[in-house]
Amino acid sequence: MKRISPYIAALIVASCQTTTSPDQIVSQKFVHKYGFGVTEEEWGQRAQEGKVIATQQNGITITRSFESGTLHGPTTYSFPNSSTIEKILMYDQGNLLKETVQDQTGVPIREEAYEFDDRLILTFWNDKGVPLSVEEYNGDLLVDGKYFSSEHELEAQVQNGNGFRTKRDRSGLLISRDQIENGTMSARTTYHPNGQVHTVSHYHDYMLHGEQSKFTVSGRPLMSLHWDRGILDGIKTVYRNGLKVAETPYVHGQKNGMETHYDDLGNLIAEILWRNDKKHGCCQSYTEDSQDTEWYFNGFLVSEQKFELLENRERIIADFKQGEDAEIQESQQ
Repeated sequence: MKRISPYIAALIVASCQTTTSPDQIVSQKFVHKYGFGVTEEEWGQRAQEGKVIATQQNGITITRSFESGTLHGPTTYSFPNSSTIEKILMYDQGNLLKETVQDQTGVPIREEAYEFDDRLILTFWNDKGVPLSVEEYNGDLLVDGKYFSSEHELEAQVQNGNGFRTKRDRSGLLISRDQIENGTMSARTTYHPNGQVHTVSHYHDYMLHGEQSKFTVSGRPLMSLHWDRGILDGIKTVYRNGLKVAETPYVHGQKNGMETHYDDLGNLIAEILWRNDKKHGCCQSYTEDSQDTEWYFNGFLVSEQKFELLENRERIIADFKQGEDAEIQESQQ
């Protein structure tokens, strides 16, 4: 969920480079600010004011504007083998002010404008050039935001770090609706293309935390899970045709306890015991006419007698170690 960091990293790289890698450049020309061309040597000897236009092997043309040898004004990146601009970086004496990304028709998609005190204004547009959202971030925290429907009606808002955020694709299709608390996302609901709820998730510190539910395109339950700071912890339930078909217990990301499976009529068809993500104990499967039993010890298939032997040995070793630890504690007191 740390949305800003990848953009910032990319822009820092872009802002620090004044020329492309030599092995990527097919052609390059230098244009003085008054419009006449100069050689690379003359560019270096003069004040380096004007534009440097480089075409790369991939067909992208990069045009950088300079003032006294410093990036100033627009730096543009074209689409491959096209004169249409895909990305515009605006500089002021070497400082990046904003980045705008456009589609192949020249309609803006996304713009990041950098303000003082690590603030960022982030804007998204639909395919007709109408804003879908305008957000203000302070670092990674969402401070304020306005979100619009495909008819450009205000449908959600974040104020002082609290409220709701909607996300739509460029055609106006609703993708998700988020609850924002203290500048971060605490819950998210995603949607199928037909408008049915797809997932309902809860978050803490950008990690899944709490209950999560998933649904089919027809609205039937598909799965429910419980998370503890990004790790499965609790019962995972799986549904088929709206009916429960499996339950699996997790403890800190590992299967622990009895996993159960059911048929489409709700009849129990399997029980599997787990310990630390390995089958351990009696595992049974059921049919109308029979019952099959298998024994596992730490993931290995064994006989019932060997399981009891190994369990007793493990218990004796654990008791012995516990006694040793108690003696050590007594001697240290």
